[in-house]
Amino acid sequence: MLGLRRIIVWFARIGHCRGFGVQSPWAYRMVRYVINEHYPYYAYGPLAEAFPCHDAVTRKLRELCLRLANHVQPRTVTAYGCADSAVEAYVKAGCKAADYKEAPCGAVQGAAGTADLALIWPGAGAGKAFAAVADGARDGTVAVLFGIRGDKDMRRLWRGAVAGLKGVVTFDLYYCGLVFFDGKRFKQNYIINF
Repeated sequence: MLGLRRIIVWFARIGHCRGFGVQSPWAYRMVRYVINEHYPYYAYGPLAEAFPCHDAVTRKLRELCLRLANHVQPRTVTAYGCADSAVEAYVKAGCKAADYKEAPCGAVQGAAGTADLALIWPGAGAGKAFAAVADGARDGTVAVLFGIRGDKDMRRLWRGAVAGLKGVVTFDLYYCGLVFFDGKRFKQNYIINF
């Protein structure tokens, strides 16, 4: 049933493939060479053997974390509401120098908002975690909101990020949402067939 759902989502978003309709050169490069990069990265094989996935969506999201870490080269990565060692391995494969921390969504400390790359999973306190990241965000900070179509709290959080924040560029990948904080860019939301 999950495979049928993936096919339906893919066909519903077919007009948003490979950067079609994206006018910004920066956003186009992000879509083509980070989000929808199909070239096999150096670490995909060993990581897939070490952390086998039961479904294609989980694999794609882990690989996206690797590509984002490789692109952003964050000093600090904070994963809120996730205790998956595979995600840490994928992020570290993308940026070996990154300081990776895990935090429960409900336990947001003052310094938690200073992450260069924040990975936020659904759960109690996800909104508080995103608010802390948004408050401490500087140009170049990236937040990834997983499960933006899953439960109503994450849908509400995603809609708020798209509509309410200034100085952000967002990418709706259906399974997750990417929020790039940059005061120099015009606010824009891109729907991408991921």
